[in-house]
Amino acid sequence: MTERRKWRRLAALGIWGVGLLLLALQVVWGVSAVRRDVESRLISEAGRAAAQVAGLLSLPAWEMDELAVRTVIMSIMEDTRIYGIMVQTRQGFFDGMRRNYQWEPVPWDDEITEHAVQGMSQLSMEGQFIGKVEVYLSRREAAAEIRAGRDREFWQGALWLVYLTAALLALFWHWGDLAHARRWLSARWQLLRGNESGTQAESAAAPRTPPIRLGLSPVDDEAAPTVEGGGPAPAEEGPVVVSAELGRSYQRTHPESWRVTAGLFRQTFERGPRVMTRLYEENELAGLCRLGQTLEKAAPCLGAERLSETARAMQTALNDPQCETQATAVENCSVALREVLTALAAPQNVK
Repeated sequence: MTERRKWRRLAALGIWGVGLLLLALQVVWGVSAVRRDVESRLISEAGRAAAQVAGLLSLPAWEMDELAVRTVIMSIMEDTRIYGIMVQTRQGFFDGMRRNYQWEPVPWDDEITEHAVQGMSQLSMEGQFIGKVEVYLSRREAAAEIRAGRDREFWQGALWLVYLTAALLALFWHWGDLAHARRWLSARWQLLRGNESGTQAESAAAPRTPPIRLGLSPVDDEAAPTVEGGGPAPAEEGPVVVSAELGRSYQRTHPESWRVTAGLFRQTFERGPRVMTRLYEENELAGLCRLGQTLEKAAPCLGAERLSETARAMQTALNDPQCETQATAVENCSVALREVLTALAAPQNVK
């Protein structure tokens, strides 16, 4: 089941990644198509404008005088999209105008300061070539149109990204992976906070806590008396802090003390089933084996023979790479532990 979940997640993430890649390619292609269309239209408009000027200057019985050419150029320059117009004859430059930084028409000076598209058309009079016309169309409006098209493609891509991500999260929520991730993050956060709190508590209590010895008085090694040979002197008899013999004797004479052991077991392993499931899903077999060893040793203290057997069987299955029933062994141990915890919570179920 865990392998199926793993491959299922990988398949979903793979489909999501391929969708993002296709989405990125579509956005890039869309932006390129917008830029290509605008550039092509701009070049066509510049060519048409040049042909229009050439047509006006090539009328029958037209005399190429400076005043007539300037009149035609000024009438064409009323179109604010046109940056400049230049008319050349066989002898060279004849007349022309361009726009300055204030976008006002000024005489042509061969200085082009605007990023423009050039359109050119020939001048002919009675079938003979007499010159050419060059029209420069500004890219300002085209650049604004390209930006608008690019923004439109990006917004469409962002909406598709949100849709694909929402579909992926909904799928993970349906499978329970989001809840598993939330529990994992919560456990990591609690563990981190617990470690920080424990470190601060240890740092605060370290200078005031003397070393504790079983069966000896709490004194420093450096202050221990020495014999004449330089070695440590025999330890003096002191108060016994912990005595296993006294504890066993108390338990034999006070059967109700067993409930203290049961309560400690229940408090210690209360989250054991969830921890076992999480460790197996994350493939933490070493930690799962250590938990199984602890359960195998602790279960006999309660008389939970089935829990001890299932914990031993789980360790055997996990230590065998060829075993195909590892998931079943983990599930059996988890169920046995859950039954023990339920029995401890209801004293009438304890014999």
